[in-house]
Amino acid sequence: MASSSSRRLPVLREILLLSFKPRLFPDTLFGVDTESTLRDQAGLIFRAAFDGDTTRMKTLAKQRKRDGKSMDVVEEIRDNQNRSLGALHLAAFAGKLEMCRYLIRKLELDVNAAAEQGSSPLLCAIYGCAPIPIVNLLLNRGADPNKASSEGFTVLHVLATIQDPDLFELAEILLSRGAKVDSMSTEGTPLHFAAQCGNAVMMEALLKYNANPDRVVQSFYAPLTLALFASSTKCVELLIEAGADVNAGSPATPLTIAAMDGLADCIKCLLEAGANANIPDEIGRTPLEIAAIHGWKECVQILFPHTFPVARFADWSIDGIMQHVKYGSSEGNLPKSEEPALKVLGDVAFKRKDYTHALALYTKCCGSGCSTWKHKTFVSNKI
Repeated sequence: MASSSSRRLPVLREILLLSFKPRLFPDTLFGVDTESTLRDQAGLIFRAAFDGDTTRMKTLAKQRKRDGKSMDVVEEIRDNQNRSLGALHLAAFAGKLEMCRYLIRKLELDVNAAAEQGSSPLLCAIYGCAPIPIVNLLLNRGADPNKASSEGFTVLHVLATIQDPDLFELAEILLSRGAKVDSMSTEGTPLHFAAQCGNAVMMEALLKYNANPDRVVQSFYAPLTLALFASSTKCVELLIEAGADVNAGSPATPLTIAAMDGLADCIKCLLEAGANANIPDEIGRTPLEIAAIHGWKECVQILFPHTFPVARFADWSIDGIMQHVKYGSSEGNLPKSEEPALKVLGDVAFKRKDYTHALALYTKCCGSGCSTWKHKTFVSNKI
């Protein structure tokens, strides 16, 4: 039975997640309203692309050319992120292979159109009805699998977030055709995204092509860290097999994160791989103590044989440890023991010039008991 303090979200994990939340592309990056009510020429282009009507598309292309407009991007046709798309984007999304061939070969449309906005035809194909034949066609005609959006996202980043076992083959195609396995975006590599989403299928494909299992983004987040946040034992196992450092991380090691969330199976994997159970967090707590604080007795039992006795525990036994931490803070308040951790995390964010999160951390710390005057003074001195 978890203690009362464990029923709230563990503070350290809450703050770490506050600083790094990779977007889940299937929900946020791309979508097309297939029941579009667009009128005039844009609406006709939309329907022709979706219907695979090359005869109508040919007529529309001539009209666009007379008007001095391109078919690569049609201003009025937009995705769910309000980015303009072109005829090839729509045909790729609709899985219309012959239409795609016609647009590329006859109309010579750009196979990399609008890629810098994160909406290339290749990306549209991944979300489409027949991704593999369309992707092969686009790659054969010069589509660049490493063409990145303004934020650095490539099609591999997007693919890493899609939970579909059938897409393993698509990942293989992209990687074998030169997609960079470790391409870095503002929020990490494709492996970071696969780990964050618990996407073991995509992780296997990336690791097969020697993705770096220890690449760190935003000063802290390695793929192993994110796999633990996703509570994915399979991803943790894959990363360990690939040689991930099981003791890396500041202000928290993988074992610390697993202990916070009560991930017993992950703790076993980490210990078997050589994780050191005696590395403390920034305020001196071992993973065992952290597991006990949050009421994870099974994790305490697993960690106990691997942990050196701690002097502040009068009774160094499993029951003694659980009893020692039982009398924690009142529910809903920040424990005094966690205030130093917030200050340390605030300093980490401040040093990497992430002032927004630094301010949030200092505010949370001071807000737990400081007077208004002390709160303002502390934050102003830091920021």
